[in-house]
Amino acid sequence: MAKHPAKTWVVVADGARARFFRPDGETSKLVPTLGDLVAPQSRQRPRDLKSDKPGRSFSSSRSGMRHAFEPPHDYHKLEKHRFMALIADALDEACQRRDFDDLILVAPRRSLGELRGLLSKRVQGRLRQEVAKDLTNEPASRLRRHLGVLLH
Repeated sequence: MAKHPAKTWVVVADGARARFFRPDGETSKLVPTLGDLVAPQSRQRPRDLKSDKPGRSFSSSRSGMRHAFEPPHDYHKLEKHRFMALIADALDEACQRRDFDDLILVAPRRSLGELRGLLSKRVQGRLRQEVAKDLTNEPASRLRRHLGVLLH
């Protein structure tokens, strides 16, 4: 019985956008698959992400001064984390459907580390290569040139 060629997916992501590709064996081009995931809120300013202003308190001294409580979280980082979790979930669902056999992840170093930690065991088992670069804004033709040897 002839073995079918491995289905490879290339995911190019950052904290706000993920693009999914597969190499086309006949044309050697990267073809979009699954569609792009975009999280526009992770590109917003942190103050625009909060639902309301921080709470206020009066100073315990007699001066009557008021102070704002600082939020304990960086909303920008929280949104990026949520987006990385969304990518990990999408990859897990695609892996379960057997949409790909091999996975190549391309992302900035920090995003790559966070995404790696969120991947399910089954997706981790399909992860063939990681590329620590931000190539999310590159057209597919330039991506192909950046990743050339990894796609053969």
